Amino acid sequence: MRNKGWAVLLASAVVLGGLGWWVAASRDSATQADFTPKPLFPGLTAKVNDIASLEIATSKALFRIERNGDQWTMSSRGDYPVRAELVRKNAIGIAGLETVEPRTDKPEHYDRLQVSEPDQYKPFDEAAKSDPGPILVRLVDGEAKPMAAVIVGKIKSYPVGGKPGQYHVRKPGEARAWLAQGILELPADPVQWLVKDVVKVDRARVAEAVVTYPDGEVLKLVRAPKKDAESSSVDFTPAEMPKGMKIASQYDVNAVPGLLAWLTFDDVAKAEGKDFSKATVVEITTLDGVRVVVRAIPDEQNDKKAWARFEVAFDPALVKKDVEQKDLLAPEEAEKQAKEAQARVDGWAYLLPESTVRDMNRRLKDLIEPEKKDDEKKEG
Repeated sequence: MRNKGWAVLLASAVVLGGLGWWVAASRDSATQADFTPKPLFPGLTAKVNDIASLEIATSKALFRIERNGDQWTMSSRGDYPVRAELVRKNAIGIAGLETVEPRTDKPEHYDRLQVSEPDQYKPFDEAAKSDPGPILVRLVDGEAKPMAAVIVGKIKSYPVGGKPGQYHVRKPGEARAWLAQGILELPADPVQWLVKDVVKVDRARVAEAVVTYPDGEVLKLVRAPKKDAESSSVDFTPAEMPKGMKIASQYDVNAVPGLLAWLTFDDVAKAEGKDFSKATVVEITTLDGVRVVVRAIPDEQNDKKAWARFEVAFDPALVKKDVEQKDLLAPEEAEKQAKEAQARVDGWAYLLPESTVRDMNRRLKDLIEPEKKDDEKKEG
């Protein structure tokens, strides 16, 4: 039976492109025929509520997540709020890791399973360069005492439908690596741990969007009349269309008032110290009374990105009472949204991705094109 198992494994390695090294890395000196799965950290599940911080190291980053009262924050991002559900998921997941099979105990094979110390890790091949690589997590209690530490490496299978995934892991300081099962979601990028909510405004709620550029040029976009009374689509048009011109791309025009529909960010920092006096200013107002002002300045390292501050407020004078639309919020709901959003963004600057900055920097000349003459229309 054992010989048959080896034959199947070797045949699979050949089919997958000659991965003979996998046999050595996974099995060398390990006795596993009669191995019984067991907890990687016995008794830790009962102590997860004692966890006060997570120290996380990758080959590219080192960051710390701390519990501050009822909130989790990241000190390297100015104590910006962290996704509490993600912290809980991984704390419980690490505590519940269960060893499935022993793997290598030879350091020369660690990189293959991505269980090296993060600062010593070197991708084994080209394919591995796109992987996160080893992620070292240390769990610490409120008295700064270590509770557990594990290096999570190459993923064999992801959790699906509540079924555990399988990961190659190793405890720092121990030679033996393991194949373990559990449910983890460990982003290597520290920003992916942060609360990503800024402010969300669907385009269908927007009354108008006004962009004021540092050189004084102004672009104003307003809701366009519906071409079809039954259509649910909301389009926008320049408030003043130059004679003989037309919209070049409705998608590009709509992208400006739609900036806040799926807003995300690449990083966050304290706003103090950043000079927004020469910013591009985008003011978006809604039919249900919300005004959002975005002030953006180019990032010094990458001018295709921009740091932005947000101001969010509710103004009852902006409410269009004669407009009936299912997408609009009731005044009390709109006011609540504005207050909650302002509390989130107050004092923070957000690094906006290139796609968002591109839409913010579109000028009127970028959105329009000459109309075709009658003879050109016929030829077309």
